[in-house]
Amino acid sequence: MSQPFQKQPEAGDPMELRGLTCDGDLDFMIDCIIEEYLRMGWAADRVLRLFELPAYPVLHQFLRARGVEAVRNKIEETTRRCGVFRFRTTEAPPDPELVEIDPANEGG
Repeated sequence: MSQPFQKQPEAGDPMELRGLTCDGDLDFMIDCIIEEYLRMGWAADRVLRLFELPAYPVLHQFLRARGVEAVRNKIEETTRRCGVFRFRTTEAPPDPELVEIDPANEGG
């Protein structure tokens, strides 16, 4: 039996990936993509690197068409508008009143 990733799609397979063009505002789409990564906590320079990768063809074409400075400005504008999600975690020792400690396992 063949592996699923080795199987060739059948003609008309609805799960076959296809690239299509569609009408829309490219600048708005790029803003949305930038905002999505910023809200995931990515730094501006990391987002900019996505535009430099040919593996992200729409972002890469946008960079080639508009230039690095325009993309950098767009990232900065979006950062000012929505910010960057950041969080910090801290670990506190367990509260003895809330946690039952088994004396047999205290040493590890």
